[in-house]
Amino acid sequence: MTQKDKLDQIFLEWSEKAEEISLYFKNRDRKSAREPMLYFLKRFLEALFIGNGYSDMEQDFINWKEELRKLKHLPINAEDRLHFVEEQPDHYQSFIQLSELFSEWQKKSVILLRRST
Repeated sequence: MTQKDKLDQIFLEWSEKAEEISLYFKNRDRKSAREPMLYFLKRFLEALFIGNGYSDMEQDFINWKEELRKLKHLPINAEDRLHFVEEQPDHYQSFIQLSELFSEWQKKSVILLRRST
């Protein structure tokens, strides 16, 4: 599977599930939103590493904050925004942040992939 295919798979998965997560928040069901938010935080981190040329096996999500600093390409204020999502995954504002991060990274990764070919 190519780098582009891996990223497309992550972005497609997010687009298919984001509406469901949004409904949890709309219905004030923060408890149900927590698990998928943490899952997609991890998926977003995977997308960041893949977009920066790391293979799946090289990712260390236990120390993601330290590893993130090594990446050359990131969305604006990614570390702070991701920390916010990690600390409060069951808050609607975290969903908004994660949605924006996915959107920004999807656009940026397209540009990065075009430059690398």
